[in-house]
Amino acid sequence: MTGSFSESALDAYFGSETKRKNYEHFDEVFEALKNDEIDYGVVPLENSSTGAINDNYDAIRDYGFFIVGEQSLSISQHLLGLPGSSLEDLREVYSHPQGLLQSRQFLSEHAWMKQREYANTSLAAQYVANEKDPTKAAIASDKAAQLYGLEILQENIQNLKTNSTRFIIFGKHLETSKDVSHVSIVFTLKHEVGSLYQVMKVINDHHINMLRIESRPLKATPWEYYFYVDFEGNLENQNIILALEDMKTHTITLRVLGNYAKK
Repeated sequence: MTGSFSESALDAYFGSETKRKNYEHFDEVFEALKNDEIDYGVVPLENSSTGAINDNYDAIRDYGFFIVGEQSLSISQHLLGLPGSSLEDLREVYSHPQGLLQSRQFLSEHAWMKQREYANTSLAAQYVANEKDPTKAAIASDKAAQLYGLEILQENIQNLKTNSTRFIIFGKHLETSKDVSHVSIVFTLKHEVGSLYQVMKVINDHHINMLRIESRPLKATPWEYYFYVDFEGNLENQNIILALEDMKTHTITLRVLGNYAKK
């Protein structure tokens, strides 16, 4: 969406002149790639203060797409209102759930503002501009403020001044080269003692630097999980090839989600 943080990540990764299509919801980006409306999608995957954006984790797996790149972006959340309005005037604040979460400390200190979830931060800013109601505000970027003629009533209201988000670039095909350095996989395990340990042991035995692990519930099986793991490596490296083969002997399913560079 024009003025959104995802658009800023797209510009940082591909360049500002890249042709793009805008979508209001993250799931629409996955559908657009599925229907060949776009060549690549860009969505947030994890924020440094609020954690994983679980729906996008699930969508990458469910659609069978591949991560081909990652772009980290420093995120500054601003409180935007109509020109001339003030904090005391405000009664409602609109933003994407992540915008609200990333600003929860500020919002708790200004509890008279009712929080309203919106499809994305840029659309929230557009809504406030169109409503022309001085009691409504949005949490969004300074780019959105400029785009919709809003005033920054309070800047940098995010919980952490070092607030940042990992965005993934994903496509229909696995892409790799000698220059990429990060591998993402997703796997399922037998529901028995020590099953996750065996996979972790493989990673340790092959001297692989694991970067993160995330679990998500299997929808059809209560209390069982998918596991997402990121680690340093290249799929053309023999040690990584052998490690993945070893991991497969300890998992029910295992799929490589991507081999890519981080920016």
